[in-house]
Amino acid sequence: MSLFLRIDINIAAALLLAVVLRIAYSRLDRQDILNKKFFNTSWAILAEILFETVTCVINAYPGTFTKWLSIFLHICLFVTAPILTYFWAIFIYSWILPETKTSKQVHMIFLIPAVINFFIVILSPVFGWVFFIDSMNVYHRGPLYIVTAIIAYSYLFYGLIIIAKYRKNIIRHEIIPVITFSILPIVGGISQILFYGVLLMWSSTAFSLIILYVLLEQRMVHLDGLTGAWTRESFESYISQRMRYKAKKKFGAIYLDFDRLKQINDEYGHLEGDQAIRTTIKIIRGLLGKTDILARMGGDEFIIVLDCESKEILDKMVENINAKLQGYNKKSGKKYELECSFGADIFDNGYSGIEQFLNHIDKLMYKNKREKRNN
Repeated sequence: MSLFLRIDINIAAALLLAVVLRIAYSRLDRQDILNKKFFNTSWAILAEILFETVTCVINAYPGTFTKWLSIFLHICLFVTAPILTYFWAIFIYSWILPETKTSKQVHMIFLIPAVINFFIVILSPVFGWVFFIDSMNVYHRGPLYIVTAIIAYSYLFYGLIIIAKYRKNIIRHEIIPVITFSILPIVGGISQILFYGVLLMWSSTAFSLIILYVLLEQRMVHLDGLTGAWTRESFESYISQRMRYKAKKKFGAIYLDFDRLKQINDEYGHLEGDQAIRTTIKIIRGLLGKTDILARMGGDEFIIVLDCESKEILDKMVENINAKLQGYNKKSGKKYELECSFGADIFDNGYSGIEQFLNHIDKLMYKNKREKRNN
């Protein structure tokens, strides 16, 4: 296999990713956490592609300097591979479960395989465990190469497990792209293991990042810019899919509306009103479970969907939200209080369709609002 035919896929992937990065810097919010992870990962993958390409160019090239450069670059490649795939899995976790935080202890436990990999790679120039460079400056895989590969790809498979487990948190039209950008590095990596000399691990990851950029752009459309909740369109897409595949399964929903938001806007300005909405939704999201859905239906109206079949669970959630809001009001120092009205019930086969159910809980919410006004 000629040198160019080996590295052409890397060159093409690097150029495409560089162009996408240039566009992304002008179009994505660089302060957003997910976007930051995208940029950092992209630069790291570009570095990996560069290192891998250089190792191919200097392979079998005579000279002591060349040999030590090859050793250094291969150490960089093998040490960083599991670290990058680890952060790849963490990125997927952050995408699907943005409100769930992982403790430092859990992070440390998950990084143990990467630490083990670090030591066997660092010692490989001496013992030839993962790789070795022979007297002709030719690179060879060592007996423990497969260990490094398994460690790296285990993180990628973990990302797929997260997608499978929490697929309900993914908007319908994002499922195929999310699965695609998660599988591509696995397919490329396994191909590189099976077919010695083929460079597909990092190039396929670069192509995945290009798909990811498209998703990040779509995310700006399908998530509410103020609160991070799903948009009405995203909710309607989700609920139609749910009704199609889980028509007989009950679920709970809470329709909520802000009290006296117009008064806050009139007295303190719309910026303060937006901050009131943002704070309230942040408090509510902190109470939701991993599979619960929160969407903005328009203006100051939101809906929460919970996988439950008991009205008592919905009432308890409303009670918890009210308690959290009251706790915030006591400590906020604001001249106004955050309050919401709620309408909650269980969807079952007694309703002719989702529209009738949504209309029902909407009426319950306005009934709650009127009762509070009368009191």
